Amino acid sequence: MDCFMILLAFLTTCAGFKVTAPAGRVVAVRGQPAILGCEFTPDPTSDLSSLVVTWQRVEDSRVVHSFYFQRDQLDLQSPDYRNRTSLFVSELRKGNATLRIEPVGLRDRGEYLCTVSNNKGTDKAQVQLEYGAFYTEPRLSVNVSCSSITLLYEAEGFPKPEVRWFGEHGEVLSDHTEFREDAAGADGAMGLYYLKSSYVSPSSSLNVAFTLKNQLLNQDLLRPVSITYGGENHSCGENTRAISVLCVLCVLLFLFIIVLIVLLIKMQRRACRHSKPSANGTVSRKKELERLSP
Repeated sequence: MDCFMILLAFLTTCAGFKVTAPAGRVVAVRGQPAILGCEFTPDPTSDLSSLVVTWQRVEDSRVVHSFYFQRDQLDLQSPDYRNRTSLFVSELRKGNATLRIEPVGLRDRGEYLCTVSNNKGTDKAQVQLEYGAFYTEPRLSVNVSCSSITLLYEAEGFPKPEVRWFGEHGEVLSDHTEFREDAAGADGAMGLYYLKSSYVSPSSSLNVAFTLKNQLLNQDLLRPVSITYGGENHSCGENTRAISVLCVLCVLLFLFIIVLIVLLIKMQRRACRHSKPSANGTVSRKKELERLSP
């Protein structure tokens, strides 16, 4: 009977102890600390000497942070979290085992397990951590040619957003969008996508809109663009005609130089033939001079 009462009391005590994660999913934003909530049933009759709090990664059981013997115990902490984690120690007596991670980066995404033990029992709860970065203000560049206008927007953020271009009447336009991922910075704490999205208009005027949606952070960007360039086609036509005329003049000049060179060569050859004395004429002249001499 005594054993039964002891067992009943033990089960009642354990049943009264609970660990919960108020937010089962937390979104961490680049540049801000990540707060992973974990609450447990406190023991008002005891100090922190019986309290053990352990945060781990679910996928590989890495120790993120530990607290026991009334202080942080970081000897077994994973090097990936060194000098980046802390508990709100003053809140532990109230049943708050929330974990703070700062700075937070892409590699911190994943499942976390909060395990708490005290005189009232042992329990655990899981928290899913997501990572995101607000996209920067899109930078616009415009390239105008004779046949088209090219618009290019560039921005950085995380994760991959939904990017679209819309026409004047709301129709979806064909565009070219590419992403380059910078998975981590020098300390492994950063993660960004570098976005380039372009639209080519075949006309000299356009009225379009660029949209970017980061669903994880509820970020929606809308950037309308209106351009009218009336004189471009006329200018391009004038340039084309000017180049054509210049090419014709160059060809004519080249032909004139060739003809001039040919004429000069012929004139030089003719002059050489006229200035060369004949052999017979020279001998007759010499005989005549000998006859006239005394």
